[in-house]
Amino acid sequence: MATARTREQSASTGSAPARLFAPCRAACPVHVDVPGYLLAVAEGRFSDALDIVIERNPLPSVCGRICLRPCEDGCRRCLLDEPVAIAALKRAAADHGVYPTPRHPKRMRPERVAVVGSGPAGLTAAYDLACLGIHVTIYEEKPRLGGMLRYGIPNYRLPDAALDRDISFILGHGIESKTDIRIGRDITLAGLRASCDAVLVTAGLQLSRPVPIEGVDLPGVLTALPFLDAAARGMRVDVGKRVVVVGGGNVAVDVARTASRLGAREVTMICLESREEMPASDHELHDAETEGIRFLPSWGPRAVLGDDEVTGLRAVRCTSVFDAEKRFAPTFDESVSTILDADTVLFAVGQGVDVADLGVPLTQRGAPVHEPGTMRTPVERVYAAGDCVCGPTKVIDAIAEGHRAAAVIFRDLAGDDRPLVELDADAIAIGKVPEHVAHKLERKRRIQMERLEFYEACDSFDEVEFGYTQYEAAREAQRCLSCTTGARLTREKCAACLTCVRVCPHDVPSLQAGGYLYFDLDACHACGACVSQCPALALSLEGTSEAEMSRKMQRALEDHSVDATLAFRCGSAPGGFLHLGKDTTTLTQSCLLSVSERSVLEALQSGAAKVLFAECDAATCRFPHAQELVARSAERIRSILSQLGMEDAFEVVPVEPLEGEYLPWSS
Repeated sequence: MATARTREQSASTGSAPARLFAPCRAACPVHVDVPGYLLAVAEGRFSDALDIVIERNPLPSVCGRICLRPCEDGCRRCLLDEPVAIAALKRAAADHGVYPTPRHPKRMRPERVAVVGSGPAGLTAAYDLACLGIHVTIYEEKPRLGGMLRYGIPNYRLPDAALDRDISFILGHGIESKTDIRIGRDITLAGLRASCDAVLVTAGLQLSRPVPIEGVDLPGVLTALPFLDAAARGMRVDVGKRVVVVGGGNVAVDVARTASRLGAREVTMICLESREEMPASDHELHDAETEGIRFLPSWGPRAVLGDDEVTGLRAVRCTSVFDAEKRFAPTFDESVSTILDADTVLFAVGQGVDVADLGVPLTQRGAPVHEPGTMRTPVERVYAAGDCVCGPTKVIDAIAEGHRAAAVIFRDLAGDDRPLVELDADAIAIGKVPEHVAHKLERKRRIQMERLEFYEACDSFDEVEFGYTQYEAAREAQRCLSCTTGARLTREKCAACLTCVRVCPHDVPSLQAGGYLYFDLDACHACGACVSQCPALALSLEGTSEAEMSRKMQRALEDHSVDATLAFRCGSAPGGFLHLGKDTTTLTQSCLLSVSERSVLEALQSGAAKVLFAECDAATCRFPHAQELVARSAERIRSILSQLGMEDAFEVVPVEPLEGEYLPWSS
């Protein structure tokens, strides 16, 4: 939570204090500017949104689909209704935007780095180093890049095409890749060190092990990762009609749903944990349950049954998983047991590292020995990062590891300690929405993404979730409360007229002792009412400056004739609603309140023959209080232009939905 001191500094300087983030951004391990890209999506600027994401996350298509969404846990809308669909909107930016042109440094450096492994940590580190001018080669033992993203996550969650978009963008920075090469078999670590200035090992967790119980050597007993790998390669795996999956994590859920798609008609997951303790994410468990996967929590496997083939699994009741110190120490009630019929038993209870022949010292659990702070191994110029040293992590955590590894390597090679991406460990999140503001905010349902019906999903590996349309994405992004992007005061310009106090619908600005105005960062949600009404031009929006507005207008008009009409359209109105001819260019704003008289006059000076305000639908408006204020602003604009003899240069036009157009929020 923001401290009183940081707020006081903000009030006195008119700018946000250092490292003061919206809770969503603070919760993200790489601190992606979530409010920034959601504002861009809300205004239909998908390529701009994608640029903002890629500044810190070079895998937007991947994370938009499979991230475990720590940012959504921090969303301040959780206290009002539902969190904004932040991850799905990242996917929308990647699906509908254009990837930026690869950033090539002005001068390439002489150093070369080899990256072993092409999972999220390896790809991110390679990307950062390439952007810093280092020659990078990625070595991957599988036929294609992606590591466990490709061979451990099924296509119904992460299609190859989506992963390939991100990888193509990363490789476009001049990165070389070599596949079907295993370090220790096809080339030695010593050979790599001889040809490179540094080696980064980012091998993932490629090994799966069954629980050491009776019967695990029977045909029909499989482990998770080889099973998922075979399915990803399109190999036919005969699992029979009845499958039991041992495990309660996300990998176990992937295994169960994959077995169902390979022909199993009865799939049961058993795990030691209770339903509430299961480590799999709630949305993954919900999807599995929807597809008919059966859960048996609080059971532990005791023996795989069968003679020449698997016939079932015997399990006993698990009474607790952890001891008083929260250490893994399961206890069982052997008097309570059950037998599950099965043709195949799949173990998804743990993953291990396969780097025994790499040539670096290993810990007892088989991971490379390394210094946690520097990622250096005992072998000179060899570094280790990612799951092989941290254990199983989220994809976004692995991306953060890649950023840290690249920063360490660049510092050691170039003597430069400025990382490409700064990860603020001491980031401060603003507090919860104040009560006096919360009760004034409109409750809005999260827009649900269209998806395959469960009976269709179980029959193929087609992607289950279709993603948002551009319009749905813009509407969902408009649910964002725009935390930390609100009004900023330039005290030297302030006339203390208190117009902002009168027009603010949320009672954000207040007059403090000493006669200065204070804007509470926790309360302001960037509607723009105060900015558009301030006669002294003392206010601006952090996320929408006048300079940015000027750039947007210039870009919108540059491809049109001198007689072009510029229409400012509220993002609340669906795309395609405005049909005003080929000489009209539309500029979408999250709210028309952000368009001041100055913006209209500048548009006319920049070559627009006419400026339009396209009214939004009051029923769908992001800021319900905006209607009256926009009308007032329009009257002032008309008055100013009338005095200049340009009364025909501005018009407010209604926007009507096309007949039969689907409105996702209307039901």
